Amino acid sequence: PEYFTYLYLYGEGKIYEELPEQKSSAIYLGQFEHAYTPNFTDHTFGLRLRHTYYDQGFDFSELGLPYSMSIQSKKSEIIPYFSNRFSDKLTATIEFSIGNEDFKTISDDNHETGISFSVEGSNALLDWNIQTEYLQKGYDERPKRNWDGSLLVGAALETEKINLSLEIEKENYLGFFKNSKATLLWSKLNDDGGGYYDYEKLSLSLKKEFEISLYLVEISLVGSKINYDKRQIGSGELFERENLTNGLSINRVLSENLETYFRWSREEDFSNSRDYEYSSNFWSLGVIWEI
Repeated sequence: PEYFTYLYLYGEGKIYEELPEQKSSAIYLGQFEHAYTPNFTDHTFGLRLRHTYYDQGFDFSELGLPYSMSIQSKKSEIIPYFSNRFSDKLTATIEFSIGNEDFKTISDDNHETGISFSVEGSNALLDWNIQTEYLQKGYDERPKRNWDGSLLVGAALETEKINLSLEIEKENYLGFFKNSKATLLWSKLNDDGGGYYDYEKLSLSLKKEFEISLYLVEISLVGSKINYDKRQIGSGELFERENLTNGLSINRVLSENLETYFRWSREEDFSNSRDYEYSSNFWSLGVIWEI
């Protein structure tokens, strides 16, 4: 009863019909976690190990470039953490992370260290979580750049990133209304070069669940805006990006351990640079089986 062990495996793949050179993309993730909570205490000591493999194809034909490419990466992480439960409704957690990422076709290999602190609680109205995170990433070969994209001579690039998020979730028990969830995230990244990668990001995520007969329906909306501090586009304006993602998920319960689902999502990127504008739709059908 003092120990908790957790193993999680996840895989997802897509097959493209119109990319002869890059026929598929995939992501595989494995995570192992072991935690220890001494008897008669509210302290928990844990260790999380995570490995992620990523394979993504990119098609540049709509930009007038006659080629596509594939990017593969492997990332391994070690995350020790400590949490303290102050009461049934208030818990604080501190995490330390060390990660290493290896790319196969591009020179973006890097190592990353970070620390995060979160506080989660609940009251009669809702559950909430506040988290702050600091990440430092050092690249093995990626060069530093000036604000105009020109290369700078010197050591490889290093970046610092700060994340601050607020998550609110409310459970509904009236009629077919179920959980509602909202997440507000602010991020700030700075590089040690000429500011080419410096940006500030603000995003808002909204999710709502409904239960209709044996169907669980979830709708989602995610919007984000990224402003670069110094990076300019050809017209002389500062580089900007916006993203909007809509989602719909319908699950149908067949038995205690078996259900089917349909999912649809549409993602759109808007920017004052044409190279960063695109839209995509994705549909999937599947089965969820609990052993």
